[in-house]
Amino acid sequence: MDTPDPPLNGARLLSVGHTLPGIYCIAILRDLGADVTRIERVAGAPGSQRYEGLAGSFTTRSLLTGTSSCELDLKDPRGRECYLRMAQQADAVLEGFRPGVAERLGIDYARLSKDNPGLVYAAISGYGQDGPYRDRVGHDINYLAESGILHLTGQPNGPPGVPGVTMGDGLAGINGALNIVAALLAQRQTGRGQYLDVAVVDGPLFLMSAEIEHYWSTGISRDRGDMHLTGRYPWYCLFETKDGGYISVGSVEPAFYARLCELMGRPDLASRQFAEGGDLDALFEFFRQRFLSKTRDEWTALLAGEETCVAPVLTPGEAAEAPQNRRAWTGNADAAQPPGAAGSKPMVRTPVRLPPPKPGPERMSAETLASFGIADDEIATLQAEGVAGR
Repeated sequence: MDTPDPPLNGARLLSVGHTLPGIYCIAILRDLGADVTRIERVAGAPGSQRYEGLAGSFTTRSLLTGTSSCELDLKDPRGRECYLRMAQQADAVLEGFRPGVAERLGIDYARLSKDNPGLVYAAISGYGQDGPYRDRVGHDINYLAESGILHLTGQPNGPPGVPGVTMGDGLAGINGALNIVAALLAQRQTGRGQYLDVAVVDGPLFLMSAEIEHYWSTGISRDRGDMHLTGRYPWYCLFETKDGGYISVGSVEPAFYARLCELMGRPDLASRQFAEGGDLDALFEFFRQRFLSKTRDEWTALLAGEETCVAPVLTPGEAAEAPQNRRAWTGNADAAQPPGAAGSKPMVRTPVRLPPPKPGPERMSAETLASFGIADDEIATLQAEGVAGR
């Protein structure tokens, strides 16, 4: 049976000023079939080495596989004019500058939509295009802090904890992609474009909606460990094991908790799921000591296959090699080869989970510009004068 074309097949996307939130967004739109061109700084130009000291800290090759790049100096009128001509042919633009930068460069939505009224333009910024914080700089940890998530993360009576992944950036990428897809659907129905204001902080705030509603309803701002989903009870918590590993327990439903107690040798504890005070302390102490009696893998073998909602806390390396997780790399849980093995290409799949793209060699500046109809002699001149990359 023929594989259907991906839903964004034929759609052309330009991405400019992108940082990690935009890169997550790019990966999703690429998996949906969009032809993505990244506009990058010209090598050697001021600011092009902005993250040089962080080389290797943020590996994004798998997220950008299957996209093209083009180096342009957007501060040079010739580079800017070239970009404007490319934008005339785009279905969507993803922009990640600070608020006001695109306008100062003369490549903002107002300018681009004059020549391309059907353009979908998504601007991803930390705090959005308006409001008192619009000009603040920030990174993922700051947006999680402002949303209240960090206040709820960590051990009860301990300091806030830093999550192990960039949650806000990832949510912004998903949010941006979702809104771009919706706007492209409207574009195809009406012929009109849209401007999309995507703030990184909005994703964490959305996840905090239940807690914020609780505050609005009661006037009480809860702390770490106050809710059952942040470790208030031992049936939704982390426990250390004999070998220094950890087990995650999420036995929320009474049936799951009862089965956990049975397999732990204390079926009588099933009736104490919502114990408080000293009884709760005793319950925690039992689980702590019991989990210390076996290794992480021994507990996994005993509990994970049962209806207990228990799973081992894996290291990144273990997660990369886990058989179930191979479906995230290949789309096939039975795949024999993990990513990076001989004959395979590294590919982090997005939440879309479409068949992996089949990219050829990445188009670089000259080939990319030519694909937008820029003449060979003009490309050669732009390259010779440092306005475009090689």
